[in-house]
Amino acid sequence: MKTFYIFLFVITSIVGHAQTVTTILDSPTEDIDDALALDSEGNLYGSNFSGDTVYKITPSGEISAFVTGLSNPNGLAFDSEDNLFVVEYTGAAIRKYDNEGNLLHTYPVGDFPSGIIKAFCSDAMIFTYADFGNAENNSVNELLPDGTIRELYQGAPLSVPVGLTFDHSGVLYIGNYLDRKIYRLRPGKNELKYIATVPDSGTNAPYLAFIAYAKGSLYGTVYGEHKIYKIHPWFTDRVEIFAGSTSGSMDGDISEATFSFPSGIISNKRENTLYVSEFSGVGNVRKISLRKKKCNLDIKLKAYPNPVSELLNIKVELSEETNFRIKVESLFGGNVVFESQETYDGEDFLKTISVENWSPGFYRVLISKNSCRKSKLLIVR
Repeated sequence: MKTFYIFLFVITSIVGHAQTVTTILDSPTEDIDDALALDSEGNLYGSNFSGDTVYKITPSGEISAFVTGLSNPNGLAFDSEDNLFVVEYTGAAIRKYDNEGNLLHTYPVGDFPSGIIKAFCSDAMIFTYADFGNAENNSVNELLPDGTIRELYQGAPLSVPVGLTFDHSGVLYIGNYLDRKIYRLRPGKNELKYIATVPDSGTNAPYLAFIAYAKGSLYGTVYGEHKIYKIHPWFTDRVEIFAGSTSGSMDGDISEATFSFPSGIISNKRENTLYVSEFSGVGNVRKISLRKKKCNLDIKLKAYPNPVSELLNIKVELSEETNFRIKVESLFGGNVVFESQETYDGEDFLKTISVENWSPGFYRVLISKNSCRKSKLLIVR
């Protein structure tokens, strides 16, 4: 156990670099509120699940209706020839379009198809059935080019599966919409491995919408939390808040940016950008840059005693007078237990807070100022 503590100290005590959030679509008429997909030219496509349209956004920001007249368009995915596959959730079909929006083929697949992704090594399509009324119908399937459907997994523990993503080695990850659990399905094996449960604090929309993979981590959106979570794919329940807090549309540094019912999420091929849609009714699409920015602020942080059971002292020293943020969150659940805005005036800064009502476990003390961050592991007994 001591070795485990030391390892966590090493990986959580580094100075990090914050990312930035920008809004690339803010439209009350072109409402992208669901799945996202990128073609080989960098055009972004988004579905309007509450409507009937899939929209296209060019790299220069021009938006247009790509296809219309759909029945609750849900999942989106491209094959190797830039043909777009669109799942119609209430239309019981998957439709294939060329890059001009011409319908090439309709695959009648049955009730409640939802998420979709291109197979890792072929142009087959992996898709889910997300049935709220009959749990036994929930499944992950492969749609072959000839229209044949091959079942990969069916039934529990799938619970309205929607989110699908692959890692670099071709391992498929599946996100449950209802209970927010994420599983791993190994190629050729008809078994699921539990990864994590993305938290919810009891909101009226406690649903895991979509998941994405980038830079060795999974990312998942939870509507009601207005947050994007980061999940480690190879450790059980290693979950933390990546972005978001309360409902809003603030751009800027990711530590301060806010989201409103984040829904679709996708990474570009270089894995230096995430795109996020919002199920807010105003058509917002957000862009998160994962590129690191240089930090010119030296941060010294001490959190003691550690382990702690009563009073925690947080001592901060900065290389300049400035405002900064303190945040303490559970390491594996991502729940924020303390947060405040503070000012450093050139003197040693000391904050004392009570931890008596905190649950025992691992926490992260984070000091942040724009692109500069430093964190320490904290053990609460």
